[in-house]
Amino acid sequence: MLRDARIGLMALMVLKLLVSHGPLHGYAVMKHIEELLGETPPKSTIYDALKRLEKLGLVDSYWARGPEGTVRKYYQAKSDASHVLEKVLRSLCSLIMPILRDADCMTG
Repeated sequence: MLRDARIGLMALMVLKLLVSHGPLHGYAVMKHIEELLGETPPKSTIYDALKRLEKLGLVDSYWARGPEGTVRKYYQAKSDASHVLEKVLRSLCSLIMPILRDADCMTG
């Protein structure tokens, strides 16, 4: 259950990142999330989240040559992804706030 929750929340974080920053390759996604979290997320969690977003039709991927000449797989949020993200985050907030209100994570 925890792994599923982690992948789902990571998918939201990745989608928000792609909506905010535009197309990114997998390693860049991982580095951005590392900066946000202050720790390195497991590669498998990031790529599972990207796969899930593709299956849901919120993200497209394509191969392209990066600035350093390396061919990489890039991920890009589809045009309706920001609307879906906003709707999901509102719904998630209403579900999770009553749970977190009394949780230790809110106090320290």
